[in-house]
Amino acid sequence: MSWDSFDAMSYILFTIILYFLSVLSKRLGEVMALKRYYYLYYAGMVFTFSGSIVKVIFPADSGYFELIEYGFFAVGLTFGIIASIKYWGWLIKELIKG
Repeated sequence: MSWDSFDAMSYILFTIILYFLSVLSKRLGEVMALKRYYYLYYAGMVFTFSGSIVKVIFPADSGYFELIEYGFFAVGLTFGIIASIKYWGWLIKELIKG
């Protein structure tokens, strides 16, 4: 197994993690009557999965496509972090309060 396939599999695993977070956050949002921020997880899943597709199709030697791949992955995780802060930020506040 090469490092390129390992990277592609890790992107797919991050996509699966974003999916599970979207399911949990959707249920939490329905209970707490929050806006539908879980769509940000869906956008993040599209970007992280697109990064894995770019990784599989184009070789690692092409620097431009490697930049695109990492850009997709970074944007996808950024969407995931923003949605996580919107849904789960209250936990951090509670932990700080003590």
